[in-house]
Amino acid sequence: MAGVATAIHLLKRGCAVTLVDRRGPGEETSFGNAGIIQREGIHPYLFPRDLRSVVEVALKLRTDADYQISSLPAVAPFLWRYFLASNRETARRTLAANIPIFAHCLEAHQALMEEAGSSDLVAKRGWIRLFRNGDPIPEAEAEARELRDLGLDAGMVSMEELASLEPDLDTTRLEGALHYRDPWTCRDPGALVKSYAALFEKLGGTFIRAEITGITRRAGKWVVTTNGPELSTELVAVTLGPWSKRLLDEAGLKLPMGVKRGYHQHFAPSGNARLTRPVLDTEYGFVLAPMERGIRLTSGAEFARQDAPKTPNQLRRILPKARELFPLGDSVDEEPWLGARPVFPDMLPVIGEAPGMPGLWLHFGHAHHGFTLGPATGQLTAQLMTGETPYCDPAPYSALRFMRGQGGR
Repeated sequence: MAGVATAIHLLKRGCAVTLVDRRGPGEETSFGNAGIIQREGIHPYLFPRDLRSVVEVALKLRTDADYQISSLPAVAPFLWRYFLASNRETARRTLAANIPIFAHCLEAHQALMEEAGSSDLVAKRGWIRLFRNGDPIPEAEAEARELRDLGLDAGMVSMEELASLEPDLDTTRLEGALHYRDPWTCRDPGALVKSYAALFEKLGGTFIRAEITGITRRAGKWVVTTNGPELSTELVAVTLGPWSKRLLDEAGLKLPMGVKRGYHQHFAPSGNARLTRPVLDTEYGFVLAPMERGIRLTSGAEFARQDAPKTPNQLRRILPKARELFPLGDSVDEEPWLGARPVFPDMLPVIGEAPGMPGLWLHFGHAHHGFTLGPATGQLTAQLMTGETPYCDPAPYSALRFMRGQGGR
């Protein structure tokens, strides 16, 4: 999503653009999400700081977070930075930096989907957060008030209202529900990205399917080597999501990015059961989302090396809990899907020119919100690359923040 959107916005500013991807558009990270264009998602996902939560994660007692023991030596440095950055001051800065880009996310998607002819993939019903017990409800009510103060539409709904919105949910197992009404939802995220990619080519962009193997500076230009053609250009935008770090490490720019892996699997609904919008089970950390292939069950975060083998333990553990809330039938997938979210410790993306590397531009690290923010931050990236006045202050997203010792280092 981030790469295709950036490419389109560069085309619209008069650039000749070649988009390089090892697979087809929309077949990696942007394929495997809950399909929410999350207008309300301004609050960062913080690493738990209370002792009980840390112990529960460490003992693998929770289903919303898991880790692979064999990967701990590799992921521990990032986890430590993430833990340190999950403080009130960093969260405040991240929230403030999120407000302008999230405020632009629906408008940016709307413009692309209308031009791409894919508006039919998106519904405008919001999504619902479910509470099995009352403990988190006061915090959720406070969040809803804060969102309303920012002009967003969010509020608690009664079980009667929930039953009217989603008749096939078992509301007897719930104590409360919070309806975020502003977000839009997509029934096929991969198809939406592909529609934007088709628009990119229609507008005159060039797509090359190849694996990028390196990037070097040569004779005043950037040379991108692939397992296919070698490309030489004045400007490069790195929008490789979780693969960005490996490329940039080898180019000499080391940034403290980690990955949160995640799984999903589709199930047929039993009988005539229907779900019309995504719902999140707060206690167990999974989402049920209506998709073209069926009901998509998404897991929480798994901390492991990006290339580590699949261990879909979270899906196995949450499936019985999901069936308590909604009548899921058999799986329609041969095996669970696995992807990786690129994430920085302060939960903000990196957007801007690479420090000390003129002409090399960065646009990745959106964590849980690449599908939401790709068009909005793609526009911002294109504005910066072409010298246009950006629609918001880009300073909070610069990679320089990790070189000044600010939050997230």
